[in-house]
Amino acid sequence: MEKKKKVNVDVFEDDAKETSKKEAQKDLNRLEAELKVLKEENEKIFKEKEELNTKYLLSLAEQKNYKKRIDEENERFYKYATFDLCKEIIHVLDTFDLALQKEQSLDEMKAYFKGFEMTRSQLINCLNKEGVIEIETLGKEFDPNYMISIGQMEDKEKADQEVLKVFMKGYMYKDRVLRPASVIINQINDSCESEAKEE
Repeated sequence: MEKKKKVNVDVFEDDAKETSKKEAQKDLNRLEAELKVLKEENEKIFKEKEELNTKYLLSLAEQKNYKKRIDEENERFYKYATFDLCKEIIHVLDTFDLALQKEQSLDEMKAYFKGFEMTRSQLINCLNKEGVIEIETLGKEFDPNYMISIGQMEDKEKADQEVLKVFMKGYMYKDRVLRPASVIINQINDSCESEAKEE
């Protein structure tokens, strides 16, 4: 009898072990499935984080570029804010220059001319403060970047393309040409030059 009991207990223990193995396997499978889901969710969150980070960096770069562009536009605006005003004022200077070229015969006229000269000087000082300077042209070589040729003369004692006369003065506004100078340049005739070389 005792032997039968022992056999029954062994069978029961074997069944219990088998059941616990199955339950453990089920638990393991469930945990693996949960782990797989968590890994997928983690990867998804990581990708979303990377995408958001990239979008943030692009947005930050765009914002910096926009600010830089606005700052450059503002700088250009303030730098050249009085460009048109200066352009108008130099026409007033032209009128003064024409008036001052007249011959002074009477004492009263000399007093008027003195007043013109003082007013012109004040205008020039105002323009200089704004960055307007006269382009030096007389006796210089013709430069199409700063001058316009309105005529030609021939003077064999001067260099070819040298500015002989200034019809209208040119002015620079900071680093821009406010108005090019209108000039008459020396144009030495090629035939005269070749004759002089032959002699």
